[in-house]
Amino acid sequence: MRIAVRAFAVTALVALAAPATAHAADGWELPAMSVPAAHAVSKGDGVTVAVIDTGVRTGHPALAGRASEGPDFMQENDKDQPWYGRHGTSMASSVLDVAPGAKVLGLRAIRDREDPKYVRWQDQIGKSDPSSKGVDSVAKAIRYATDNGARVISMSLGTDTPFAAYQSSEADAVTYALSKGVVVIASLGNEGDEDNPVAYPAAYPGVLTVAASTPDGSRAPFSSVHSYADVAAPGVAIYGADISGGRKRVNGTSSAGALTAGVAALIVAKYPGLAPRQVEQLLQRTASTASAGHNPLTGYGVVNAAGALKAAAALTPESAVLPVRKDKPAEHFGQGDDGTPRMTNVPIEMEYIAMGAVFGVPGLLAIVIGWLLRRSGKKMLAAAPR
Repeated sequence: MRIAVRAFAVTALVALAAPATAHAADGWELPAMSVPAAHAVSKGDGVTVAVIDTGVRTGHPALAGRASEGPDFMQENDKDQPWYGRHGTSMASSVLDVAPGAKVLGLRAIRDREDPKYVRWQDQIGKSDPSSKGVDSVAKAIRYATDNGARVISMSLGTDTPFAAYQSSEADAVTYALSKGVVVIASLGNEGDEDNPVAYPAAYPGVLTVAASTPDGSRAPFSSVHSYADVAAPGVAIYGADISGGRKRVNGTSSAGALTAGVAALIVAKYPGLAPRQVEQLLQRTASTASAGHNPLTGYGVVNAAGALKAAAALTPESAVLPVRKDKPAEHFGQGDDGTPRMTNVPIEMEYIAMGAVFGVPGLLAIVIGWLLRRSGKKMLAAAPR
């Protein structure tokens, strides 16, 4: 298990190929989410999506003048560095591939893995060091995005350490954004199906949490397994913008979250009065396996952009509703906060049973033998002459 990872998706952005051009994504991901059909209804015009990430290269051809940057919440000026914005630029391109009429507001709140300060920053986050730049950066970025016109917030980042994962400032910032009608989306995580503790911001109440799917709609092997998974989206071999100027195929729940943020932008652009909870429920109810119910692998299934837009036409807009009462702990495991079931039974991994047999049985035998020897020894002492 990792100690602290504020950008779990950064480490899982695996480059598979790098085409020289920067044209719109021409892979499998958009058809898999019925995006081409959805574009007949909405292209996200007029919606601002805040990409809280490692920064955005606004001049990249894939962004085509549709991206801007707000303050650097790492409180630095690294835009001229060769590694700056690698992850964030890729995420921004995925948002705009789905919602070409939208605008991206890039907000730097985490570091790229190539950043020389990355390792030390991770260590400070793990210790919740208040002197560290960026410890509270995500919370500040969420509030800034909310106050500066964002209707959707996309966060392909997370922390899974049991000591510094939950931050009340972040939970409060998420609640603030939701109360203002902002849809908040986060990637589920890249821990696979082993040793994946609760990760934030994915687990905050009211956050639409996205797993990664493969072309056949199943869970990508690296995608985390949690009962608070809401939906899934393509996360394998995704064409993301590369800061070299072209595109790369990348893997990760990062891309799945960004693509879903684009779908949310399509919905909000066409039906601006819908509350965040309504948008979330639309995506859940129209997902590929919604009729089969929820599962911890892919939530309610792969996002269906065209289906969600069609269903949205029948809804009456509601006011934004806070996910939990202010005097209650912020949790993402109660029925009613956003539709995620309270508990989901996850099959036991057979390898853990095997490990238990290998290490547990000999230990149990040793205890039994020790007890028998001790008992035998007592009997011998009792029978000995005094």
